[in-house]
Amino acid sequence: MPKDARGLEVSGANAEIVAGIDDYVARLVRIEPGAERILEDVRAHPDVPLLRLHAAAFLLFGQTGELVAAATEHLAAVEPRLAAANERERAFHGALRLWHEGAFHRAAEAFEALTEPWPRDLAAAKMCEFLYYVLGQQHSGKRFYAHMARLEDANRDDPDYLAMAAFASELCDDFAGAEAKATRAIELAPRNPWAEHALSHALIRQGRVDEGKRRMEAFLPELRKCGRIIVCHDLWHLALFYLEELDLEAASRLFREDVWIAGADSVSEQLDMIALLWRMEVAGGEVEDAWEDIAERILPHASETFMPFVNAHFAYALARAGRNDALEEMLARVATRSALPDDESRRVWAPIGRPVIEACAAAGRGDARRAATLLEPVIAGMPAIGGSDAQCDLFRQLYLQSLRASSRKADARRFLDLLTIHKRRRTPLDGLLAQGL
Repeated sequence: MPKDARGLEVSGANAEIVAGIDDYVARLVRIEPGAERILEDVRAHPDVPLLRLHAAAFLLFGQTGELVAAATEHLAAVEPRLAAANERERAFHGALRLWHEGAFHRAAEAFEALTEPWPRDLAAAKMCEFLYYVLGQQHSGKRFYAHMARLEDANRDDPDYLAMAAFASELCDDFAGAEAKATRAIELAPRNPWAEHALSHALIRQGRVDEGKRRMEAFLPELRKCGRIIVCHDLWHLALFYLEELDLEAASRLFREDVWIAGADSVSEQLDMIALLWRMEVAGGEVEDAWEDIAERILPHASETFMPFVNAHFAYALARAGRNDALEEMLARVATRSALPDDESRRVWAPIGRPVIEACAAAGRGDARRAATLLEPVIAGMPAIGGSDAQCDLFRQLYLQSLRASSRKADARRFLDLLTIHKRRRTPLDGLLAQGL
């Protein structure tokens, strides 16, 4: 049985097919353009189990009902071939099935189990990292860190492993470890947007804004050669550094020239657009002219319920655009999703996700008091709705603003202290948020 570049066996393949799989995996874990060619490869070689599995996974990353449905074809087509597949591929299929069914916690467990006998399978590790995002990366930080620590001996000099491990370290407040791993990853592979991403997380949480801005700006020529989703997301991180300094002009320029562009309609890009607009408003910017366009872009998937993190962003955007009918339809779907008797409903939708989503809708409609009331009992558990620590800071800022607008100044002061606990110094944005407290 032929082996791939990481020494992992691939059933039913020849050297040419394995080379194509190696190319796909390298692009996937580095977030380089061209990973979508896996869909062409599987059409050319439909009987190769691992091609089918990777095609299904690629579609599942899309976070929409349409793409999840498209993944169904590949998962079904591979089942008759599983008897001839190897053990790793069968385990891969089982994990993808759980992901496809929306059993995200169990899917993460399955990928974690897969990387025990096959610690060099960084594609499986990357998929598990995405599932931590769905489960809430900060909420899953210790679990993520333990997973990466277990893979270290087999991958310690791999730049893509180091980029993931750096992010896991940052999520656990190990800023020195995150910086060391990200720096080493970039030394080994200078065009490493995920390592730069992890580094930007670590620097902004420590209030090292000037340094973070310089690093991200210096990386821009390499970043622009990477996949559109990570280009958009790392530019979002650069904009956050600008907003910490209240440089609204620079953030707005980045938004209008690089983030808010025609054809940028994946869910990940839409989330970055909404979050950046929202953050610009928090920093005192005027962006009302953009909300209508954003609402048009998200309408095709606004009522889907993939994870609460997505719906929370969509709820605010629809409210800001005055799309009340679409917003009410989405809130009704969220209520229905939250009432289902499944693990994800009990874990996050009913106890945390629905209140956060409704709070975002209230805030978008200008009802700060209701937003504060809804967020207060769930803000500590809010990271479980999905996203990273930096992404969830948006909801923390919303809570802070809602407390202040509700004249709960003492509570707002205490919460601001929690938000800035790791910073070496407070930034101009922190000063703005503290005004009147």
